Amino acid sequence: MLQAQALDNRLVATSGDDVLVDRIVPGAPLVIAFGFVSWTTRPAFDFYGRLRKLEQASGQHLNKILVRDSGNAWYHRGIAGLGSHVDASAPALRELVRRIAPSQTTTIGQSMGAYAAVMFGLLLEVEQIIAFGPLSFLDVEQARLYHELRWLSVMESLAQDPPASGYPDLAALCRARATDKTQIHLAFGTRPDAANAGASASESVNLDAMHAQRLAAFGRCTLHPFPHSGHAVVQHLIDTKRINGLLAEWILGLTLEEEPMPDISREWQDWVAENLRLGCPGAQLVAVLQQHGFSQASSVAAVDAARARAP
Repeated sequence: MLQAQALDNRLVATSGDDVLVDRIVPGAPLVIAFGFVSWTTRPAFDFYGRLRKLEQASGQHLNKILVRDSGNAWYHRGIAGLGSHVDASAPALRELVRRIAPSQTTTIGQSMGAYAAVMFGLLLEVEQIIAFGPLSFLDVEQARLYHELRWLSVMESLAQDPPASGYPDLAALCRARATDKTQIHLAFGTRPDAANAGASASESVNLDAMHAQRLAAFGRCTLHPFPHSGHAVVQHLIDTKRINGLLAEWILGLTLEEEPMPDISREWQDWVAENLRLGCPGAQLVAVLQQHGFSQASSVAAVDAARARAP
């Protein structure tokens, strides 16, 4: 049986486990955080540092369960400490939730972890699900139909060697398992990512928007599109100083003071001036600056200042 322990940054970073349970405070909210995919190293636990910051800002202890899928199988194969497939892992998580006895439970994740947050959130009937850029299916036929080729190899692997249980269509799972108390927050970038072997350079919107729309058919699903972000929407929200405020609002219903946006450095100012000299439209430069975490006001001001300095 998994045992709770007082977690810290060092333990979370160095643990060899796939599941960690933080110190339990019965009655405090619980957050189950699922890690994202990593092809070059073992997937890391996710959101621990952000949740600690939220505790410090709110004065509210958060019970935490950290989960990662070391096999990068979108949580459909074995998770050491939980089970060998989804329908084995879900009861183990449910028992942990029962032991913790929280006031409410939130599942959270990004990318692969977002799929798990939605899937296990629905199976556990949690109150809140927070998903950043999730796929809505793991089905090869649907992937080819929608030209969703980014993680086709994972889908093909699951199809060729099916686990004992699985949920390849989250929209269908929403229809089957969502309850009146389920609230889903879907955050996603709409800017196309750079073309790679599995993506078309001509795409005019990120495929994450398509997945969000499929899940939005469930009535209590709130969409949060971010036009200056691609798939890595969490990093975009970190860069633009919005992630802490959003987590506070979505998990605890709190409003934090807005964090100051980063200043535009001299290097960026020189870049703006050079691109204006080369004839680049100012609106395009503003958009690029915003994509890199600067506010619209400071981006416009930087372009205006560069124009004023131009000979």
